[in-house]
Amino acid sequence: MGRKDEFDKELSEYLSSRKKKKIDVIGVIKGFMPKPTPPPVKVPPEVETYTEEEKKPAPVEEKVETLEEEVAGKKKSIWRTLIERIKFPQPHKKELAEKEKLIEEEEEGRIKEMVAKELMLKDLRDTAKIALFLIKQLPPERLKEFKESSDFADLKEILKKYKFIK
Repeated sequence: MGRKDEFDKELSEYLSSRKKKKIDVIGVIKGFMPKPTPPPVKVPPEVETYTEEEKKPAPVEEKVETLEEEVAGKKKSIWRTLIERIKFPQPHKKELAEKEKLIEEEEEGRIKEMVAKELMLKDLRDTAKIALFLIKQLPPERLKEFKESSDFADLKEILKKYKFIK
């Protein structure tokens, strides 16, 4: 019997840890709502108060609201505070559009640079192939003369620079 009790206990612990936590919708909504302020404390006339009465300016007439106006006002303030807590400050649409436009222009410029670089390398590669083809057609004396010239050294340096030869 002891083993069965232990098994039941471990099984219940396992199952309780596996259960998903339920979302407390009412608690979440209450978290967004403003906290109620406690009603003012009514002080009996026998108790003397000095600080509040002396510091207060002349009494101002207060507007007495009906119960409906008071309830409607509280509903409005509750919704307003709820919306204010949910709202996130958003930049103006015009500013967002300008930023997006600048980003697109920068990216477009980078793409154009990359394409231009690739096209230049392709043109240089084609030029090197044509030069090699023409050099191979030179007669042996002219080929020897070309290899000894500074033009051959320059050509070799350019081809190494763009990694067309090792």
